[in-house]
Amino acid sequence: MMDRLRPTEESAIFNVEKRFSQVSRLRQSLNLPRINAAEYLGTPEQFANNPTMGIEIEMSWTQVFPELAAQWEDQDVRPSQLDKDSREYKLFSKSYNKLDKNLKPILEEIENVIPRVGRDAYWEFSFLPSKHIGVTMAELQTLYDARILREGVPYATHMTVATIDNDRDAFAFLCGLELSGGSTPDRIKSAVTSSRGSWARKGKGGLMKRQPYELIGKDTEGYEFRTLVASSMQQMSSLLLTARDLATMYGQDPVAWKQYRSYIESFLKDNDLELMSWENIKFTQAPWLKYAELLK
Repeated sequence: MMDRLRPTEESAIFNVEKRFSQVSRLRQSLNLPRINAAEYLGTPEQFANNPTMGIEIEMSWTQVFPELAAQWEDQDVRPSQLDKDSREYKLFSKSYNKLDKNLKPILEEIENVIPRVGRDAYWEFSFLPSKHIGVTMAELQTLYDARILREGVPYATHMTVATIDNDRDAFAFLCGLELSGGSTPDRIKSAVTSSRGSWARKGKGGLMKRQPYELIGKDTEGYEFRTLVASSMQQMSSLLLTARDLATMYGQDPVAWKQYRSYIESFLKDNDLELMSWENIKFTQAPWLKYAELLK
C-alpha cells in the first residue's frame, strides 16, 4: 500500500529526482499510467546551471465545469449577479456545489505536488520553481492526463524567470515568448473587459519585477510574465523550451542575447510600436490592440 502523499518538502524543491518521485506518486494516486523519467529528465548535464523558472496556471469555473457554463452562455446575467435567494441562483448553486464536491478531493491531492495559491480564480496551480523544465513538463502532463486541464482550452498563465535584472531585457524576453506562441490576441484583449483587470492588474506592460524575498532558492532577481496562456501540452512544452533557451542565452551569452533583443525591438519599431512600457490597456488600448493582431 502506498504511503499517503505529502507536500513536497522545501529542501527537495530543487532536487530533480525527488521532485520527479513526487510526480510519480501523484500519478499512482490518480490511477494514471507511469511515465518514463528518462524522457523528461535526460542526463544531469542537461540541467546543470539552468535558470530557475516557475509557472502558474489559473482555471475559471467556466473552464472547469463547461457543461454548467454552457447553460449560461446566452444569458444576460452571470450567476454572481443573481439574487442569492432567487430560484435561478439556488438551482445554479446546487449544480455547482455537486460538481465542486466531486472535484475538490482530486485537486487537494494534486496540491501536495503543485501548490494552490490565491483565490482569484476557481483554482490556481502554482508550480514549484525548478532549474529543470522536465520536472515542470511532467507535472503539467499529469494535469492534462488527469483531464484537469483540457486540450484546446486557453488558461491564463504566468511565468517567473530568475536572473533577468532590468525592464528592457524583461520586455524583450516577454515579447519573444508572446510571439513564439505563448499568448493570443484574446489573452491580450482580455484586460479590456475583465472586471478584475486580468494580467494588467499588477505590474506594468504585463510584467512585474520580483523581489529577492519573493523568490524561492538562492536567486535574487527575476521577473514574472503575466500575459501568457496555456492551451495544450504541446504548446506549453514549446513555450517552456523557448523560455529555457532564452534565459540560458541571457545568462551565458550576452552577445547573442543583445542581438536577439535588437531583433525584437526592430520588429516592434517596424510595426510602428514604441519601445516603452505602454500605458495600462484600460486607458490606452491602441498599441495593445495593434500588438494583439501580431500574435495571430
